[in-house]
Amino acid sequence: MLGFNIVLERARNGRQESLMRLYDLCCDTVFNASYRIVLNAQDAEEITQDAFLKTFASLDNFSGSERDFVAFVKTIAINKSIDLFRKHSREPFYEEIDYKTSDIEDDNDDFEDYPIEKIKEALNNLPDGYRLTITLRLIDGMEFSDIAKRMGIKESTVRSQYVRGLEKLRVTINGCPKGQKSNKI
Repeated sequence: MLGFNIVLERARNGRQESLMRLYDLCCDTVFNASYRIVLNAQDAEEITQDAFLKTFASLDNFSGSERDFVAFVKTIAINKSIDLFRKHSREPFYEEIDYKTSDIEDDNDDFEDYPIEKIKEALNNLPDGYRLTITLRLIDGMEFSDIAKRMGIKESTVRSQYVRGLEKLRVTINGCPKGQKSNKI
């Protein structure tokens, strides 16, 4: 098994088998990141392909580890997915709300006892703005400031979307708001 740096160097020289190894390394991760945003397999496939084409065109400028490579391709796909999301979104982002959001916690203990499929279904049924901010924050690990910059909206709006979306997700899954116990599972 060749090391990442050797595969990368061979890919830079146009070796097809090395390009395929780089593709295979992270194609599922890249596709899934895109799909979570666009919710359409065909669009996610196209975005994945575009992300790899852009990556392969700039391999000479890439220097980093295998993990950096995966993150690089994934970031390109996420950006392309957000662009498509914004282009096709039927729902505008909601305006910011007047309360402190500096105390936001990524406390997701409310969801740990539920099957992942139930969580995915509930997440996919949220309004677009809520779904996108929760996905980018919780699943893709983006900071609020990065989401705001990428979406072209205020950070406080992103935070509001996140808080409202988490609450709506909790109610959908638990049947009640945070802090209240539900007998449903």
